[in-house]
Amino acid sequence: MQRLFPFIVLFAATTTFADKPNIILLMADDLGYETLSCNGGGPYKTPVLDRLAKNGLRFTNCHAQPLCTPSRVKIMTGRYNFRNYRSFGKLPENEKTFGHVMKSAGYATCIVGKWQLGRDRKLINHFGFDEHCLWWLENKSKRYMDVGELIENGKMLPKQSLAGKYGPDVVSDFMLEFITRHKEEPFFCWYPMILTHSPYVETPDSRPGTKGNKYFIDMVHYTDKIVGKIEAHLESLGLRENTIIIFTGDNGTGRGITSTLNAKPWPGGKGTPHETGTKVPLVVSWPASKARGVVSDDPIDFSDFLPTVAELGGTSLPKGVKIDGQSFAPQLRGEKGTPRDWLYIWYSGRGGFKARQWAQDRRFKLYGSGEFFDVVDDPLQARPISLKSLDVGTSAAHQKLKAILDRMTGEQLKIGVKTERPGKEQPKKKKRKKSN
Repeated sequence: MQRLFPFIVLFAATTTFADKPNIILLMADDLGYETLSCNGGGPYKTPVLDRLAKNGLRFTNCHAQPLCTPSRVKIMTGRYNFRNYRSFGKLPENEKTFGHVMKSAGYATCIVGKWQLGRDRKLINHFGFDEHCLWWLENKSKRYMDVGELIENGKMLPKQSLAGKYGPDVVSDFMLEFITRHKEEPFFCWYPMILTHSPYVETPDSRPGTKGNKYFIDMVHYTDKIVGKIEAHLESLGLRENTIIIFTGDNGTGRGITSTLNAKPWPGGKGTPHETGTKVPLVVSWPASKARGVVSDDPIDFSDFLPTVAELGGTSLPKGVKIDGQSFAPQLRGEKGTPRDWLYIWYSGRGGFKARQWAQDRRFKLYGSGEFFDVVDDPLQARPISLKSLDVGTSAAHQKLKAILDRMTGEQLKIGVKTERPGKEQPKKKKRKKSN
């Protein structure tokens, strides 16, 4: 059941939907839930995203994979990682992405930002994108000021043309040019952002004297500024009304950064299975929709994005492929829909077949190891719940989540994937003696 906070829900008197809304999906790099001021995070100020959330939708229970490549593979394919994530930095070439889906629906498709999914330039068109301007397609180079290698529509941009340029500006400007050229047709833009991944360095707006991790605050603010630049461009072209802007993050904030969430410490948890590693912002703005000021705690995971954009684009899912996600498009239209009440994550940081898995609902989280947590009262997961003294409600939640893990483990066994078994404590690995 979708839970809304009615005291801030307003509805437009009339709404007209075009058959094919434009869609821009932005995913910031290493930007956890706590970095948006509208989520109660500090010490950040994100006025653009706060305004989009106030006039659109803000989801408080969206979870990515804990690391960059696993999140990219999952969000682009709509499939749990145990089906298709085998190696860090790669997307299997036989996979279908939301680029394919939207291209087949008649959309002009574009990807800009950080690729990190294979070094062959031909992969971008292969995965359904008409145009691109990408960092880390072939080599990992400087990403911010005096950006290194950028590949634009299959060609390396001359280094002299990038001198003094800020990487996030170059790629986002290319996307805006793409939108201008395709303003007479529906477009789908996928922008896995370069910001806010380390190194934490100055932005064009940084003040002299800023040092160290304080640059991260500037980087969050500049991320918000880029969203504002995109919105302003849409307004100038008369496209804002029926363009959907979706903003999220690829995993938790980098470790070493400590923020606050609702005035309590929230350490960056990138790479960990904790809430600090997976909980990410999700803000959606669609002026043509009747949804206004909606705050929803519907569980959303990254497998849900492909079926959502497919439904918004009026097209079907890839045939012959198991899609695990569930569309949340009805909620974006201001309808009740059939929201999920649980989410599932299978996580192997560097790929392969051995991984951790867990399922969670709005309050409780159960690992394949058997550890059980109340992530509302204990978001940092410091106090496992004893299974010997569960009340009726907590026991029912445990059984529901265990059934999900049992089902997912059964599917994994059919394809030879080795994962933590539900309800069984995993043996601790013996430490090897160091050799001299």
